[in-house]
Amino acid sequence: MDKSSRASHSLEDRSRRRRQRFTEDKLVKIRTEHSAGSFKTIFAALIILFQLGIIILLGTLPAFALWWYLLILAAISIITAFSVLSSHRAAQAKAVWVLFVLVFFFGGFIIYFMSNDKYMYARARRRHRAIFARSEKFLPEYAALNAAPDMKLTCSYLSRAGKFAAYNNTKLQYFPSGAQLFDDVIEKLKSARSFVFIEYYAVSDGVLLNRIWDILKQKAEEGVDVRLIYDDVGSRAFSRGMRKKMRDSGVQVKVFNRLISWFTFAMNYRDHRKIIVIDGCIAYTGGSNIADEYVNEKHMHGYWKDTGIRLEGEAVDAMTLFFLRQWEFITKKSFDYSPYFGHYQTLYSPYVVAPYVGGPEYELTICKSVFESVINSARQKLYIMTPYFIPDDSVVQSLINKALAGVDVRIILPSVPDKYYVYLVTRDNAEKLIKYGVKIYYLRDSFVHSKLVLTESCAVVGTVNFDMRSFYQQFENGILTDDKNVVAAVAADFERTFPDCDHPASAAKNGLARAVAIALLRFISPLM
Repeated sequence: MDKSSRASHSLEDRSRRRRQRFTEDKLVKIRTEHSAGSFKTIFAALIILFQLGIIILLGTLPAFALWWYLLILAAISIITAFSVLSSHRAAQAKAVWVLFVLVFFFGGFIIYFMSNDKYMYARARRRHRAIFARSEKFLPEYAALNAAPDMKLTCSYLSRAGKFAAYNNTKLQYFPSGAQLFDDVIEKLKSARSFVFIEYYAVSDGVLLNRIWDILKQKAEEGVDVRLIYDDVGSRAFSRGMRKKMRDSGVQVKVFNRLISWFTFAMNYRDHRKIIVIDGCIAYTGGSNIADEYVNEKHMHGYWKDTGIRLEGEAVDAMTLFFLRQWEFITKKSFDYSPYFGHYQTLYSPYVVAPYVGGPEYELTICKSVFESVINSARQKLYIMTPYFIPDDSVVQSLINKALAGVDVRIILPSVPDKYYVYLVTRDNAEKLIKYGVKIYYLRDSFVHSKLVLTESCAVVGTVNFDMRSFYQQFENGILTDDKNVVAAVAADFERTFPDCDHPASAAKNGLARAVAIALLRFISPLM
């Protein structure tokens, strides 16, 4: 089959055929990471270890000569431990840091303060606030919504916590696979006339990127304003050659938080968002990244299950604003946002669409709070699909309470891990809920990367995982809606997926070695 013939097939058709062959042949997972990306990661890890070694060395050398220096270090460590306990960190994270600071008293307090966003991210947060203040006029004022009381409360929280607007008059389209999402993205990109904004955690060389790049190159040559933000950790397989080709063709390419950082843990803050905006008329988000595994062009961890959503109408302006704020933060250059707003098609829809973001730029844990609000609003059913399940105690207790109250609580997880050490804790956390009535499902021969929360009345689609990193450290985004069509489409996706899952009736028994490993991993899980 020649190249032109291959390109004519949709990503979804190819994904469906690949899944069928994968299921029939019971293929083992294939790892096809680019060696350049692995080298970059290893090099960065060595740099981190080198920096930690310097900190430890500087902390211990004086102790051999000055006995009183040990007393000073011990006193500082105890004071730091009290500082940890009085902080706003999650309870599990506090326990980890207190033990770390006290055990490694000769330098642990330095590492703690270097990793504390209150100190290390303060300057960046001030920049964010200045950007927010300058661009606040592009968000409509909060208005009374024609929605259920629980939905109104969550939207009111979003308005006060981050000044996020809730919109009507927005049409949504849900995609139950990454291939369907990007088939639609590629088709809509062809009609771009003014600007294309793309912000993604993972951008990788391959079939998908090449198909998108063929269109972006043409659009850039036509004078379309094409901008791309990629995260330096997630996009390890985004080659320098491809980036150069993009820049040479007129695409503005910017990296978020370069991997090599000196004497700071700010590298832990990653841009995990997925945003595409086309001409201010159409926007996309969801779990899928721009890499071949997300459309099953390659099988790294079994069949890849992902999702996405398209917006048309008033709420597109919010997605545009999210991107422009991040662009200004990265480039450190202020500019006029006005030309990029108000281009959406006037539509009528009575449903509520509330786009939001979360991350270190906000003092509140916005994404976690949205999840908790939606969980607490469930009256009949609560369905969750997530790759990782490492929430904090408050989320776990909310799930238990709902199950005990008779709500049908179900969680779909992968059966094939992408990170085995995280997967051990994920399964252990999830299966501990079975005895309370929570139903756990593992999608066979698959890695679940979807980030979905569904109740009988609303749905959340976005980039947020049920883990501490998404809740507390990463830049994330999501869409909360009570659109009955989307709620029905997401529910149908769950119902199609349940029969393809294994459904354990009780928690698995762990051997001694596995139990010890899980206990250790559970202790450090707040830092995963």
